[in-house]
Amino acid sequence: MWRRRCALVWLACWGIAVHAAEPQVVVLAVDDAYPPYSHVENEQPAGLYVQLVQRAAQAIPGWQLRLVAMPWARALVAAEQGQVDGFLPPYRGLGREWIASYAGPLHREEVILSCRRQTALGPASQWPGDFAGKRIGVMRGYLLSQQLSDAFARQLLIKAEFRNPRDALAALASAQIDCYANDRISIESAYRLAKIDPMWARRMPEQLEPGYVLATQTAWVGFSAQSIAKRPELPDFVRALDLQLARLRNSGEAGRLIEGERPKSP
Repeated sequence: MWRRRCALVWLACWGIAVHAAEPQVVVLAVDDAYPPYSHVENEQPAGLYVQLVQRAAQAIPGWQLRLVAMPWARALVAAEQGQVDGFLPPYRGLGREWIASYAGPLHREEVILSCRRQTALGPASQWPGDFAGKRIGVMRGYLLSQQLSDAFARQLLIKAEFRNPRDALAALASAQIDCYANDRISIESAYRLAKIDPMWARRMPEQLEPGYVLATQTAWVGFSAQSIAKRPELPDFVRALDLQLARLRNSGEAGRLIEGERPKSP
């Protein structure tokens, strides 16, 4: 009887210890159509930002990161309502007051307007006058810059939203839009991938014209007030992730990752 009781006590203690050692899971929603930063590859989240955040999270003891790829508009709703713990890669300071905390930054992006040759719009154009009345393609749910948001609000431009960069580039080639606004590397990456895809190559512009630089924006990992309210321990992870991302930046590893996988300009 004594041995049986000792065995039961030992099993109970072992169970408590195992349970205590289980890592806390953090779920981040990631954009599934923003190559090369975040997208889906072999049905799994992939991309430069995905790799960077995974590397940072691996150095945080007691936590386990789970990434869920979804359309950007859905990721915004899931994060705002606290259905996920966080999301990436939002920009900062563009009016989403429900984002309560950030980790990062991940990378400074260059937002450009890539326009059809027939518009004669390019690096030497004047903003916003030269673009007045033009049809501008953007990714659904993305706030690319205050300048662009203000121009849309003032109805100086006509907005056309797209699900992914490939569709926007096809619309640019077919003159459905005059310019496509997005990060330079993302535009170049989507164009490069589409040009080697037999299904899409003929639907792409013959070449990408030099773009007009609209703004530079930093991408972050965002956490909403709802997410933090549901998990009071979450700020500990946010701080730890922020520190690990800073370590990767300071060591140069983050920069090498971005530059090493940057697509060459066509």
